[in-house]
Amino acid sequence: MNEATKNEYIQSVCKVILYIEQNYNNELTLDELSKIASFSKFHFHRIFKSIVGESMNDYVRRVRLQSTTLHFKTKQKITQIAMNSGYETNASFSKAFKKHFGVTPKEFSKMQKKIKGNKMLEAKIVELKDVEILYVRKTGKYQIAAQNAWEVLMPFVYKNKIKYKKNLMGKDAMIFGIGHDNPHHTDVDKLRYDACISWDDKTVKPEGEIQTKIIDGGKYAMFLHKGSYETLINTYDGVADWIVESSVELRELPIIEKYLNRDPRRTKEENLKTEIYIPLV
Repeated sequence: MNEATKNEYIQSVCKVILYIEQNYNNELTLDELSKIASFSKFHFHRIFKSIVGESMNDYVRRVRLQSTTLHFKTKQKITQIAMNSGYETNASFSKAFKKHFGVTPKEFSKMQKKIKGNKMLEAKIVELKDVEILYVRKTGKYQIAAQNAWEVLMPFVYKNKIKYKKNLMGKDAMIFGIGHDNPHHTDVDKLRYDACISWDDKTVKPEGEIQTKIIDGGKYAMFLHKGSYETLINTYDGVADWIVESSVELRELPIIEKYLNRDPRRTKEENLKTEIYIPLV
């Protein structure tokens, strides 16, 4: 397979992945997804599995179940969580959930609502606008996946900025990371991370692993993390406690990290600042 064909396949499969992640709570058919990819149904399964590393059905199932984990911190009933994640019955949800996580939804809910006694974090409630982004998706341990994703995205950004004089990485550029899965409950090789940069210059043409999407605006709870990215998980545990204590209702959107330091490589770890945005109803 030549490089151009490979890039076309990656672009097509990434479109399907994005569609799944934005519509996992609806019925998703092979006909629908293969049309989005512009592949025949016969070839779609093979191409998807070759690029993603798992079958389409397994991927859809995993996205649906992983989307529920943070909701068990809220006061939502299990039946509502099941319906919001695309399961028509509580029984089918419970069966799939136990197979995936090894415990029933009820048992998982009890575990998630235990307060760890951490110092309660302070949240700032904010309204965000939609942000169009360029992004690269990598999977694996978050620290490694993030590094790999940025090592693809930033050369593309600087090539367009320096070689083609495109308006990227200007003073208004915003840099984000999206970790889609809870590392406490997801196999490390399945953790999904997106390296993202705001995208205003539409003359830039995405290629290969470079994709585009919108970070949805609306109401968010914002928390400020100071220090190393490796200690972000500690702040996330505090955020989970805040969700329990505050009795908030969450939107079906991923958590967003906004990196406030332009060049983390030239910043001392103790001076790194990251805003964490939790989507609220």
